[in-house]
Amino acid sequence: MGMDFLLRAAAPLNEGQWAELDHAVHDIVRRQVVGRRFLNLYGPLGPQVQVIPTDRSPGFDVGQVDMVGPLDDPVALAGRIYQKVPMLHKDFILYWRDLEESGHTGLPMDWSMAQAAAGFVARSEDNLILHGDDTFHIEGLTTVNGRHVLETQGWEAPSSAYQDVVDALAHLSSAGFYPPFTVVVGTRGFSLWHRLYGNSGVLEIDQIRKLADGGVYVTPLMPDETLLVLAAGPENMDIAVGIDVTVAFLESSAMNHAFRVLETLTLRIKRPGAICHFIKAVPVLQ
Repeated sequence: MGMDFLLRAAAPLNEGQWAELDHAVHDIVRRQVVGRRFLNLYGPLGPQVQVIPTDRSPGFDVGQVDMVGPLDDPVALAGRIYQKVPMLHKDFILYWRDLEESGHTGLPMDWSMAQAAAGFVARSEDNLILHGDDTFHIEGLTTVNGRHVLETQGWEAPSSAYQDVVDALAHLSSAGFYPPFTVVVGTRGFSLWHRLYGNSGVLEIDQIRKLADGGVYVTPLMPDETLLVLAAGPENMDIAVGIDVTVAFLESSAMNHAFRVLETLTLRIKRPGAICHFIKAVPVLQ
């Protein structure tokens, strides 16, 4: 069947225009998405994949030390769940007069409607990864059961963000997780971290980056004064991809042409204990 489900042969675009459209869409997604910058991709597995298993493995253990290596206490499933692989999509219209003008005058097409649709899909992807989706029973990095939930007092005080990250790394290390560690924060928190760290002459964010060898990532989808610190290796979590971001032709109506930016994917969290989630402490009423 190949890619026939995208109906590209029926679209009023030539090969060069399809190449331009694909490039425009992929460029927006590449620049906007955050989750897939630090999470491994598993796939693409194909458009037929609608459900995928996620194996939950033990949180902490040690290897055996002996002389003959008997079969003893192997790593086994702590549980297996089957997750839906939803489609994330946004439609857009190309107008027949624009196509005609481009074809007759040689002017390049304006793909801004497709780029806007791609941006909406990218935002949906990050939202799914961070917060999950109750409708499809998909748990996100900030919602999965079994993650470590810690309280922060906020980051108004100097060095407070650095100390939170230090505490998270100590917490994850004691739970049996090891570098590289990744930090994910919202835009306001990230801006607060751009201040001097003590009398060092170094910004606090630079000190945090020294600890987070998996990178520091910023997204407006993280609420203010919340923070994720995680061991994001594929043994702990990944993104299972059915169809990576692409464009399909839908139909022509009233002389104009409808297209769809789409992808199918889900977040697989194999070891929830690899996630440390800081939330703002609730003040105690006197």
